[in-house]
Amino acid sequence: MKQDDKIEGTTKDRIVDISKALFAQKGYAATSIQDICDAVQCSKGAIYHHFKNKEELFVYLTEQAFTTSWDQWVSLAAKYTTMIEKLYAFADYFVDTMHRPLSKAAEEFLKNAANEATQQKFITIISEYMNNFEEFIKEGITSGEFKQEDPKELAFIILSFYSGLGDSNAFLSKEAMKPLFHKATTLLLDGIRP
Repeated sequence: MKQDDKIEGTTKDRIVDISKALFAQKGYAATSIQDICDAVQCSKGAIYHHFKNKEELFVYLTEQAFTTSWDQWVSLAAKYTTMIEKLYAFADYFVDTMHRPLSKAAEEFLKNAANEATQQKFITIISEYMNNFEEFIKEGITSGEFKQEDPKELAFIILSFYSGLGDSNAFLSKEAMKPLFHKATTLLLDGIRP
């Protein structure tokens, strides 16, 4: 690897890491390219070298976050045998990896993104994550551990349930949230076990 490639990779990594923190802190609309430049200590040209605009940067962050998150989950899930164990583990994983402020920025992004193609790419990334979770739920239905329900609906309900519960992260520490998520998972399982 040439020295220029290392510097370029480092600059892109810094842009990504710092912009993620800024979007989480300030929101999508309130974070400008200039804010990112100031925090990264780079020129706008350095950002535009890697990303066409703020929308493309945010979509890149989203794709990176959801892909990494799912890959990590798949690796973790392999340690468990039953779908019941996996659902409890997913609840813990959800708490450990919650980025609610970035999720709020994502809601803002959908309202503010001007480019339809960028919006569609963002929706595709979220849909892919949902499809992966739906396959996970199908496993539970196929194994007989979950009721015969529409897996798409069930996946949506479970993720919405956890997301809604995750909004309490402003009031509770992650360690305090885990027992809450376990109790919620038990209540959920009471409704979806055959």
